[in-house]
Amino acid sequence: MSKCYVQPYVIESANMGIESPLPDIKNNAYIHAKIEVTDSVTAEDKKHIGDGMIPTLLPYLEQNGYDRNRADKVYNAVVLENKFLKAVFLPELGGRLWSLIDKEKNVDLLYCNPVYQPGNLALRNAWFSGGVEFNVSIKGHNPLTCDSIFARKIQMEDGSEGARFYEYERIRGVAYGFDAWLSENSKMLYIRPRIENRTGKDIWMYWWSNIAVPETAETRVVVPTTDSFINYFGNNHYILDTAKIPNALDTDVSYPGNLKRSLDFFYRIPDEEQKWITAVDKNGYGLLQCSTKELKGRKLFVWGQGAGGKNWNNFLSNGENSGYIEIQAGLARTQLEHIPMPKDDVWTWVEGYGAFSGSAEAMHGEWSGAIKEVEDALISIFDGNMNASLDALKDAKATALEFLHIGSGWGALENARRTVDNENSLSDIFEFPTFSMTEAQREWMSLLENGKLSERRIEDFPQGYVVDKAWLSRLEKSLENSENQNWYSYMHLGVMRYAVGMLDEAKSAFEKSLEIRPNAWANRNLAMLWRNEYQNTEKAVEYITAALKYTKNCRSIWLDAATTYLRAEKPELWVEAFENAPEMVKNDGRLQLYYANALMKQGKYEDAAEILKPGFEMPDMKEADTDLSDLWRELYGNLISKETGITDEAELDRLVEEKYPLGVLDFRTH
Repeated sequence: MSKCYVQPYVIESANMGIESPLPDIKNNAYIHAKIEVTDSVTAEDKKHIGDGMIPTLLPYLEQNGYDRNRADKVYNAVVLENKFLKAVFLPELGGRLWSLIDKEKNVDLLYCNPVYQPGNLALRNAWFSGGVEFNVSIKGHNPLTCDSIFARKIQMEDGSEGARFYEYERIRGVAYGFDAWLSENSKMLYIRPRIENRTGKDIWMYWWSNIAVPETAETRVVVPTTDSFINYFGNNHYILDTAKIPNALDTDVSYPGNLKRSLDFFYRIPDEEQKWITAVDKNGYGLLQCSTKELKGRKLFVWGQGAGGKNWNNFLSNGENSGYIEIQAGLARTQLEHIPMPKDDVWTWVEGYGAFSGSAEAMHGEWSGAIKEVEDALISIFDGNMNASLDALKDAKATALEFLHIGSGWGALENARRTVDNENSLSDIFEFPTFSMTEAQREWMSLLENGKLSERRIEDFPQGYVVDKAWLSRLEKSLENSENQNWYSYMHLGVMRYAVGMLDEAKSAFEKSLEIRPNAWANRNLAMLWRNEYQNTEKAVEYITAALKYTKNCRSIWLDAATTYLRAEKPELWVEAFENAPEMVKNDGRLQLYYANALMKQGKYEDAAEILKPGFEMPDMKEADTDLSDLWRELYGNLISKETGITDEAELDRLVEEKYPLGVLDFRTH
């Protein structure tokens, strides 16, 4: 019989540090990136491209405090096992399926990263590679991918044990999760996601299952289509085009080893075809993922074979493996869109994950033959009808048993508010117990129960934000009573107003907070309003300088100060601030990068070269960000020019590459 159990699981892990206490005030460039669609994409296929984009990460906070000082850490793993497969899930890391072992061959079908090493690749900054990441609601990775979520043991009607992983996603306001189980004689792990829209309104929705698999020189990705979209990042925006596969870009693109740069292929599987994707090694063996028809999208992501791609693979691991690619499955054709989800809808579907072993000759032969090889295997795996077999599992009964892991208290807080306001609870099957609430939620329970948000010390970091209109109305009503008026409440009022698009009213609330009691948080928020919304860097400089007077130990405020001073073309202010800053600032790689930039703007290239040199380390290297490589080129091009008198830019480019190669600091993927 299949079993579900909890066991300690050790991973060499970076320290996550603390998340930023600062609200996103149009400060996350990723969510504002533009999308260019070529004429080859049909009107139907681009109908929802760009729809449902969010203006701010609120109420989530940026996870930017991690480092690269790894040590062994014990995780609370949830394990599903039968005689064929062993699946390891990590509820402390967003419920990621970390490992899926084919016990018959003793091979992990997934890319099981030997380390947990975040990098700046997601909406909230922190993201890590490996396993299967289940992404919900918003493009740009699951906002809970580095957070704890709930896990409960379940029992299926056939007696097999499984686990239910779930959470409350706060931007869309939905409960989501998935059941996972292994039947006794099954060679497939089944995943049954569920999204419940009980917001009382139509919303935008998103789901992609991102599956990391090992990359080898012979790896081939096979999918049942010859039509694909191709997506790449260039000049600060995305470009979406179409391509025929497997032969495109002057090569066979079904072999990731042939691709030189970072690319996405979104496969356009015909509606009537079965939905599956597989990645196989030279012997025709690998992972097969399949699903019911609801999950119609499939994708291949590659870092590419260039220096930047190789460095990214190493940067996100310990550098001792061949790296990974991702094969993915989603609700839409591409990841550049969200799709409408009507109010009161519940969406569910089934995914299967298991080993595939086909003929090496067929899997590495003609494209149509490789497709047929997989589809013949599906007939055997599913007794003749994959769609019917998977569809039947959508309604398989599961009984929830004991909790295996506790997630956040935000779902419990939201259910408490909905009860008071006579609204629907978040879910019929996902339970959010009140004991999950921590200090971050309890202060809002005080507003809910007592009508007042209590004041905090100005030196304390804010614990968390709530930003929807129901909370805004409640706080505004509270502040009608003069006894409830304090700097902390008005600071939060400003954040709430900003989140719903009331910019001027937000500014007034932040100013009122400062009037009651000067503090770093309202000063910083005003700085970002003036800089990012009103485009007034002079006022931004004024307020961010004031913010630094009231706190010296908030890394995120130092980051805002550096970028504000540089954007205002006042490098001397950042040089002075940095040189008088605490050691935590002086030892920070990204803040050092901004310091080097400021020195260069002052003509101090030799001083900057003492910072930007081989061995320079910046833990939060950002995907598609060329700040480091651009500064490197400018710095060493200038030094070479001074030394040699050469001014020709092409020749300087060549000499910089020759004399001062970026090496492991080269993260350029396009």
